Amino acid sequence: MRVLVTGGAGFIGSHTVDSLLAEGFEVVVLDSLRSGSLDNVRRHFGGAGFHFVKGDVRDAGLLRSLVDDVDCIVHLAALVSVPESF
Repeated sequence: MRVLVTGGAGFIGSHTVDSLLAEGFEVVVLDSLRSGSLDNVRRHFGGAGFHFVKGDVRDAGLLRSLVDDVDCIVHLAALVSVPESF
């Protein structure tokens, strides 16, 4: 099963990615790296079943291209602070 994890380079997202990969899922991470960090997922680069896409969940075209190719979405992308959302 192929899973898209938005915000997958963040603290919670990266732990979710670790668990999904350990269970044998193929994982696509979408993260803008605004608050997430490549250091959180770097160990998976080049590994089987891991794909990283740098992008923003607000990019409708990018999202359409990604969701057509996954079985499940775990939406964890968020801004750290509510005022940043406005």
